[in-house]
Amino acid sequence: MIFIGLDVSKISTALCIEKNDEVKIYSYTTKKNNNNWLKCTSNFINYRNIVYNYDLETDYSKSEILKLIEFDKITDMIVKDIFDNYNKKDKIRIAIEGYSYNSRGPIFDLIEFTTTLKNKLLKKIKNENDIIIISPMTLKTEVCKMIYLPRIELTGKKKVKSILHYENKYGKSAIKFDKWDMLYAFIDSNIDMDIKDWIKLNIDSISKNKEVPKPLDDVIDSIFLKETIKKF
Repeated sequence: MIFIGLDVSKISTALCIEKNDEVKIYSYTTKKNNNNWLKCTSNFINYRNIVYNYDLETDYSKSEILKLIEFDKITDMIVKDIFDNYNKKDKIRIAIEGYSYNSRGPIFDLIEFTTTLKNKLLKKIKNENDIIIISPMTLKTEVCKMIYLPRIELTGKKKVKSILHYENKYGKSAIKFDKWDMLYAFIDSNIDMDIKDWIKLNIDSISKNKEVPKPLDDVIDSIFLKETIKKF
């Protein structure tokens, strides 16, 4: 069985593939090779540098057409990496994170890019049920359930009911998790990966940033998507 987590982004898609207990991570990023985070994690992540030129085109129509061409090439690259790890005898399950409407940048571009990728995967996968779209809120909740014990609230006098609250160890509700909460959940998890060991060793420098550095945030999401698809 192959389990795949796919966190789709126009500028920083992350792909995590697990086959026969071997895990591979890919990142399709607009960041340059000399970026510090890329250099530090290149032993754990297969980087694919991507470049967009459509925004340099001043003619609106030509820019829109060029955008589609570039989206097509980059999504081809992602699909190729997936199916280079696949043969016809393999069973496959793919989890794709749904849209977050808090995403930065033009949401229509993200929808266009993601739809292009989803359509290509649907044409390659025989059973459409082997692809699952997981909402950001569901992913956060599943991650919390995976790693932390729920807080149990007892209510009622005559008939006592138990209400489970899914929170991290600091009492933050799963549905309110941000990128930092996902990173610390990854550290707290029992997932055994080299990238996790590296993050733990470098957490002081990572935590000095205002935001979780890319592509670490997307890679972590792809790993959790891969873990979550095992339960669906």
